[in-house]
Amino acid sequence: MIERDKLARRWIHSHEEDGAGEMVFRPEGFGFPPSRGRRVLDLRPDGSCTEQGPGPTDVPEESAGEWELHDDQLLLREGPEGSGTRAVRVLRVDGERLVIGR
Repeated sequence: MIERDKLARRWIHSHEEDGAGEMVFRPEGFGFPPSRGRRVLDLRPDGSCTEQGPGPTDVPEESAGEWELHDDQLLLREGPEGSGTRAVRVLRVDGERLVIGR
């Protein structure tokens, strides 16, 4: 069972650790090697969230929305009335790593 309180933090994509069918995120403050850009997923305890990633000109782009957890499914909603909803499967989460399915 995935614990909601373990998800509520700022996670940064550690693409060096990705494996077949999974993406690895580390908490803010982790000692990442240099990279041209990293995806950021900020899941706040109040259910709001922001996602950030490198844009087409390497300038970070950010979108705001909401998140929910249903069993092992992380639902990310953005846009009017959740029009941009997507679900990702949480494979594992602890204080040091968040692993989601691709």
